[in-house]
Amino acid sequence: MTRLRRTSSLVLLVLCLGGATLVGACADNPVGRPCFIGADAGTTNQNVIASPALECSSRTCLHLSTQSSTQDDLCTASCSSDEDCDKVDESPCTGGFVCAIAVETGPFCCKKFCQCRDYLVIPDGGLPDPSNCDSNNVINECCNLTGRRGNPDYPQCH
Repeated sequence: MTRLRRTSSLVLLVLCLGGATLVGACADNPVGRPCFIGADAGTTNQNVIASPALECSSRTCLHLSTQSSTQDDLCTASCSSDEDCDKVDESPCTGGFVCAIAVETGPFCCKKFCQCRDYLVIPDGGLPDPSNCDSNNVINECCNLTGRRGNPDYPQCH
């Protein structure tokens, strides 16, 4: 009986330590690793989010539409603040990341994602949310806005 109890205790300890490691690893929000959306992303004049992107921990890759021809597609993740964006060592982004809305249409509309500051012009006071992401404006059709999912006034959001 004592041997069974010791074995059970050891298994429980390993599970607890393993769980703590997994929880710790999940607490990070690694962004900035190079990823590849595809050749077409570079020809569009808009930001593009692709998922699943297997090379990214979050499975999400972002292409920002900029004037620069050196724009890289970078792994991104959803965020609530700039502090949520943990830059990986191999990231070509030198200026760090900002948490902002990346796209205004599609399944990721009006959601905030980590974006490389190197490719953005950030005004004093930070990046404003686009007017298309104002949930008080009833003509905005993004289902990610507050009060849209399950609301009969927005049948596309069911």
